[in-house]
Amino acid sequence: MRPNAWLLVALSLVPAAAAARTGGPDVTLASRLTQLVARPGGLGADDVAALTVGSSFTLRQRRLEAMAAAAGVDQALVAYFPRLTLAARYARLSPIDNAPLGNVVVAPASPLGLLPPGAPLANASIAFTSLLNQTSLQATLVVPLSEYVWRIPAAHAAATSNREAARATERAARLQLAADARVGYYQWARARLQVVVAEQALAQAQTHLDAARRLFEAGSASKADVLRVEAQVAASELFATRARNLEAVLEDQLRTAMHDATGRRYEIGEDLQAELAPLAVPPAPALVDEAWARRLELRVLGHAERAARAQATVARSGILPQLALFGDVLAADPNPRFFPQKDSFETTWDAGVQLSWTPNDTASSLFAGRAGDDKAQAAAAQIGALRDALRNEVMQTYEALREADFAVGSTARGLDAAEESYRVRRELFANGRATSIELTDAETDLTQARLAAVGARIDQRIARVRLLHAAGRDTN
Repeated sequence: MRPNAWLLVALSLVPAAAAARTGGPDVTLASRLTQLVARPGGLGADDVAALTVGSSFTLRQRRLEAMAAAAGVDQALVAYFPRLTLAARYARLSPIDNAPLGNVVVAPASPLGLLPPGAPLANASIAFTSLLNQTSLQATLVVPLSEYVWRIPAAHAAATSNREAARATERAARLQLAADARVGYYQWARARLQVVVAEQALAQAQTHLDAARRLFEAGSASKADVLRVEAQVAASELFATRARNLEAVLEDQLRTAMHDATGRRYEIGEDLQAELAPLAVPPAPALVDEAWARRLELRVLGHAERAARAQATVARSGILPQLALFGDVLAADPNPRFFPQKDSFETTWDAGVQLSWTPNDTASSLFAGRAGDDKAQAAAAQIGALRDALRNEVMQTYEALREADFAVGSTARGLDAAEESYRVRRELFANGRATSIELTDAETDLTQARLAAVGARIDQRIARVRLLHAAGRDTN
């Protein structure tokens, strides 16, 4: 009966040389692997996900893009307000010579009204002085009536859709980062456990080599048997080296993702030997429908399509004449409304309605609207392509989970069989009833069975992470 319910069975005790390499004569492979998991203060998949999401530069970029899109909505909202323009101006004018308007007869000593008999008259020239300093303060208010109907509501709708798309993109990036971080954690944990399996396989091969050499010295084995086992030892050494290198690479990837500069060695905090509770999932078609309803990437493209259609409406608004109310208040010295000029501030106002149309803008507005429609159709096509991709992703992860659940049991049975086969072959070899080739093959099968058993539980967890993300059930 298996001592662990998960993936490993204790090995038979090996000779002292191999036991020294594995940590002591009473330490089995199963106990060594058990000691590596559920470490106090160790990392779990959720820990890695939280640290990765919290320190991600990609997510920070998406967050800033969402903030910029939100500012765009505020900018579009301001367009609803009438446009007020304030201006202050001072100018020094060049001197000019004003030609006199002619001569008139005046009575300089008489008051206004009828002249008394005998009043003295004089001949006077009519001329105006040109003021060289001009100062003005002006306020202009424009109410764009036609833009309230077409352009401004469409621009606000486009900005709102862009904001929602940016927010959905940020949330989608957060979920993707968390899912990738969890998968990266489990891959690193697999590599950490595989190092132990590789070291155990190397210890077994070296023990086998010692036995083969003794049999060769006793004349019970050939030189070819010894050389074959030496080749197996060399292959096991290479395998162990590659396993250690893979673990180092994956650990560094975790460190980079979490932006951890402490340099501490990570421990597996999650209990990978614990049986996972059954995951209740509906049939694959229902999961596909669930993914279409929940996945944020589809919402991003939906918002992008609506934004493109609204921008097309904004562009087409340039085809129509523009109707606006306007009003001006002018305080100037001299005020041009006064004649002749007066060297003092005078205030005047005007108000009216203006209808304007630029025929040259019609063609460009038509083409810009067509471009907006094309972008909207492209976004709709992307939605269709993404729905197909999501369907494939859900189907693949659904079948991967079923396969992973089955592999947990099948690899356990395979490990039982491989361990018993190796035990029998080792006893037969020790009694001269099995060849070195048969024992080597049994060792190879046992190593592969151990690796498969180690990977089965990890694959089961990875498959769940990927399926939950594919169906849009993950939250972070």
